[in-house]
Parts: sequence; C-alpha cells; structure tokens
Amino acid sequence: MAIPVSEQIAVIIRNRLALISTANSYETTTTGVVRGTQRGDFQPKDYQIVLTQGNKTENKELSCPGSPPLVAWDQPFLIAGILRQSETDQTAIDTLKNVFEADVIKALNTGVAWWNMEAKAINSTVSGATWNQSDSGSDSSFELTLLVTYRTAENDPYTEHP
Repeated sequence: MAIPVSEQIAVIIRNRLALISTANSYETTTTGVVRGTQRGDFQPKDYQIVLTQGNKTENKELSCPGSPPLVAWDQPFLIAGILRQSETDQTAIDTLKNVFEADVIKALNTGVAWWNMEAKAINSTVSGATWNQSDSGSDSSFELTLLVTYRTAENDPYTEHP
C-alpha cells in the first residue's frame, strides 16, 4: 500500500519522539507517543506525548509550475506533552514542563538535516508552546507546533519533491 508523504512525515516525527528516554541521553522518559483517533480512546499518562495533525494549507510561494505542477504544503503537527504530577512530588510544575518540552524539541531536532524529514520536506520549524493546566492542578500539558513544508506533484501525493 502506498503511503502519502504527509503520513510518512508523521511516522518520522512519531519515531523521533518515541526515542525520548534517559537511556538515550534525554532528561525525561516518555511513557509513549500516541496519535489521535476519532474516539480519543487512550488514557492520559504522565510524560505521554500526543501527536495530531492540524489543517494543511497550500504554500503558493513554494509551489512550482510544470508538467505536472508541484504543490507545496504547510502541514502543522501538534505535539502535546502530558504531565500528571504526583501529589508527593515537590518539584515545580514549570520545571517539569520546561525539561519535558526541551526534550521534545531536542528529539524533533535530531539529525544533521533534521528539518528535511529524511528528504521528504523542504523545511520544518518549531513554534512556541502553549501551557494548559486543569483547575485542580493535577493534569498539565504543553502543546508545540511543528510546521513542516513539503512538496508533491499535483497528481501524486505519495511522492516527495523537495
């Protein structure tokens, strides 16, 4: 079965995030990376990462005429890091968030040409994090956006054209 470029990139991102562990020279260890489903049928866990895709838009400036024309796409990937701090942990929640967020950014930036997603993308950028905390303070999360720009033939979304 052929896999669209957008899905190939999502798998690369998921695999990079799954490497977050102290055994791999990170400061934290993720309890797993999940990709959103329609039902959202997963139990949030401490240090879990949830990867979802935002709305893809055409990047007209990087699209190219031709036969067939190449279409550039801006695909945002939303990366949420979940923290469920123990009641006995006296570490500031901001400290936990800052360290986990730094590990996520480090994992995304893995590799010499990390931004080209194994030659599937033109560019990738990480943008600012938003912070969410439940009213009780027991559940917290941050969300980063990784914007990946890639190009495919107008009639072939399965083959990259960097």
